[in-house]
Amino acid sequence: MSRPPTQPTSRRERRAQARYDRPAPQRKKIVRGSATRPAWQSPLVLTSIGALVIGAVIIFVAGGFKIGGPGPLELPETSYSGLAVDGETVGSPTAPVVMEVFSDFQCPACKLFYVEELPSLLRDLVQPGLLRIEARDIDIIDRGGSTESLELTAGAFCAAEQNRYWEFHDLVFWNQGGENVGDHDAAFISRVAEAAAVDMTAFNACLARGDIRQPIVDRTSAAAADGIRSTPTLRINGQVIVGVPLYDQLHAMIVQLAAQASPSPAPSASPASTTQPSVAPTPAPSGTGGGSPVPS
Repeated sequence: MSRPPTQPTSRRERRAQARYDRPAPQRKKIVRGSATRPAWQSPLVLTSIGALVIGAVIIFVAGGFKIGGPGPLELPETSYSGLAVDGETVGSPTAPVVMEVFSDFQCPACKLFYVEELPSLLRDLVQPGLLRIEARDIDIIDRGGSTESLELTAGAFCAAEQNRYWEFHDLVFWNQGGENVGDHDAAFISRVAEAAAVDMTAFNACLARGDIRQPIVDRTSAAAADGIRSTPTLRINGQVIVGVPLYDQLHAMIVQLAAQASPSPAPSASPASTTQPSVAPTPAPSGTGGGSPVPS
């Protein structure tokens, strides 16, 4: 006959007994081996993705990637209602300040200038009679046999013959594609002309003329001889600004020049002007448009 186990007497002994009587926890069984990979991490899929990426880069570098598309054209934010428009010129013939804008239709920095600042220039300075803007479209971006800048400018010349230059001009810049990659082909130019409400029969006849492109070549050469070597370049009452200026500083400069050119106080214009004539250009976007040299 066995003796009953001795019962713990002290608290320490009772705790030790309780730990001893507690059942040991079961350990989880660890299964060693490689975990199942997601399907996209398989060597075949990764190799295919890499090939697609490399192919896209090659196509882009080779100039086969087209930014533009056949979708609806973006409508410009400009309005010429009530303004004096004469071909490539907008603004009063007696405006005290004249701003010539040398630009290329494929130039991304030129797009930045027109999209960001032209609507405000028309409202704040052209409408009150302080400023007249004269467009000077040139061809400095065409490379490797591409004639997109030349053809876009020819289209603008033909639109100007119908006094629809600015409508054509703005539609091109608001819908600008890539440089020399085929975005601005004959179909694009035709779509822009139709959106600009030109007479398409007269427009197409103009484009077919043999003498419509030589003035563009001559203007480009004259601009280069005159020191215009990148786009956009602004020439404001003889003062030259290369690049895209900050609007507030450009506005202040024009208001000051208007005051200097007029014996009477210049008409009020908003925003409130300052007396700082210096204009600092903003950095041009990446691409060959801003700062492109005129071919010699």
